[in-house]
Amino acid sequence: MHHQTCPHCQLRQPLTQTSCVRCGMPLPLGWAHHEAWQPPLEAERVDRPGYQSILGGAGLAAAVVFLPFFGFISFLLHPLVTLVHELGHTLAGWLYGYPSIPAFDFVYGGGVTLHQDRQWLLTGLWLAAFAWLLYCFRRNPGTLLVISSLAGAYITTAATSWHEAIVIAMGHGGELLFATVFLYRAWSGTSLVHALERPIYAFAGFYIQFHDLRFAFELLTSQAARLDYEDAKGGGHWMDFSRLADEFFGGRFLLVVLAFFVTCLLPPLIAWLLHHYRPHWQQWLVNRLAVET
Repeated sequence: MHHQTCPHCQLRQPLTQTSCVRCGMPLPLGWAHHEAWQPPLEAERVDRPGYQSILGGAGLAAAVVFLPFFGFISFLLHPLVTLVHELGHTLAGWLYGYPSIPAFDFVYGGGVTLHQDRQWLLTGLWLAAFAWLLYCFRRNPGTLLVISSLAGAYITTAATSWHEAIVIAMGHGGELLFATVFLYRAWSGTSLVHALERPIYAFAGFYIQFHDLRFAFELLTSQAARLDYEDAKGGGHWMDFSRLADEFFGGRFLLVVLAFFVTCLLPPLIAWLLHHYRPHWQQWLVNRLAVET
């Protein structure tokens, strides 16, 4: 990338900058050559193979999840959902200082995440990382605001019981996060080794989404499904939605499930928006990550 130096504070930064990220002064070179070096950003379009992958992946995933004929295939693919579910618990656990290991549950089925006691050293390392980032970007007001907001949210949740709610919620949240990533890869088609990866990503993303939609819909509409859910893992309200409802939302189980159902509708839209506006958010990141060199 071409660079220029601010004549006021001598900060070296990309030529596409029209004003200095440190002092805010206009950059003559950037203003003079802005159109030449950085034409107006255009939204990304989905190509024909992208639409084919998305439609084909969605159709196949819907058949596997909703048609009884494909029940055996759905049974074989269920470990994929279990894996990303437990990875969500695991990553959230490490984030808040709980060394965690994902595993399959060979007693009751499904999965389980083994959390150790909280290690405050891990939490301190995350706080140190925030402090280091604040120092690195001390001359970039926009980035400082973003990092400060994230640090404030982390400290607030880490110091209260709400970090436990996040760790619990990130099981199903991890499923939707991975579904979004898979669908983004399908929409964009970038960084693929083989073209066949694109429909596979589409199928995996939609399979997770449709699986979760069906699961949430059954809990919302079937008393039998809710009783089966409560009896899982030996009973005792060990399941994620039960714990969230009982410990954080006053026993409003259906409200928790409804919130999950609505959230399940979002992965394809979020993935498409990330692809469509990729030039814009990539440029935003470039501006936010500008540091003194």
